[in-house]
Amino acid sequence: MTPSVSTLLAFASVLGCLPSGSCLSRVKMQMERIEQIGGEEIADFSKLRVRKYNRTVFALDGTLDLLKDLDSSYEFSVRVAYSTMGNNQFNEYPMKVPRKTACQFMVDEYADFQYMWANCSNLPQLAKGTKRYCPVPKGAYWIRNLVPDASFIPPVVPVGLWRMTWEFLRPSDVVVMQLRFFYRITKGM
Repeated sequence: MTPSVSTLLAFASVLGCLPSGSCLSRVKMQMERIEQIGGEEIADFSKLRVRKYNRTVFALDGTLDLLKDLDSSYEFSVRVAYSTMGNNQFNEYPMKVPRKTACQFMVDEYADFQYMWANCSNLPQLAKGTKRYCPVPKGAYWIRNLVPDASFIPPVVPVGLWRMTWEFLRPSDVVVMQLRFFYRITKGM
């Protein structure tokens, strides 16, 4: 799975697994920043940025380089944390995406949420009903003006600052890379 896919799927798969409900006020997601910790031999996220698209909207823009094919020897785990006061003191939240191989993740999670970046990136598109996609090919993947669609976020998710951490692991439980996505959830008209 490409790391840019990770970025967007993290939002979709972790928050999308909550029970849905009717929403009286509109939920909005504003990306703030992305951090890569280690894993420079796997991927380079340094050219992927959150930028101001207009006066009120922030967008994901840039290029990421996947330096290795991601096959079943790579596993992913996603955790989210919430800062109640927005002061970067995060507490783990009880929602996550359990550990899956890159190939399993592409079929189980990625295919359901790829519509979010289909028209603004060159990320792989999986046909509906795909049973296997492996390995995720190395290469340069671009994303242009991606504004996350927050319609999948249920109203029970509290407003505030959130951090989503993607861990890239080897089967020996060695964390080879972490991606941290910081975003703010707001509600309003």
